[in-house]
Amino acid sequence: MAMLVANERNPPTKKRLLVQKGVEFIALKIEDIVLIYTQNRLVYAIDKEEKKYIVNKKLNQLEEELNSKKFFRANRQCIINIEFIRSFRSYERVKLIVDLNLTHLKFPVIISQENAASFRKWISEAE
Repeated sequence: MAMLVANERNPPTKKRLLVQKGVEFIALKIEDIVLIYTQNRLVYAIDKEEKKYIVNKKLNQLEEELNSKKFFRANRQCIINIEFIRSFRSYERVKLIVDLNLTHLKFPVIISQENAASFRKWISEAE
């Protein structure tokens, strides 16, 4: 019987992320995640229904695990999902501000000056 070996250049993209809501653990579908951010040393995920969950991983680790065609590291605090970006515009001349498709939750996502060019390239090459 042949063993399947994961291709190291193309790691399999995860379909779910284990998150926590109170004492309950939930396998949240990756495609339903709008954004992941860090606040007060905790990492949170917000889903398309605007529910907030705790993620027991660091942003750097998540950035490596998530599909880079769908998720972008906007700044040191935040990773966003391209499927939920409504629009973006210039902010303070050198940065960008991104509006997400969230009805009640107003979460301003600022793309840093260092990441602005990468973001424009990433979103223009999106499938």
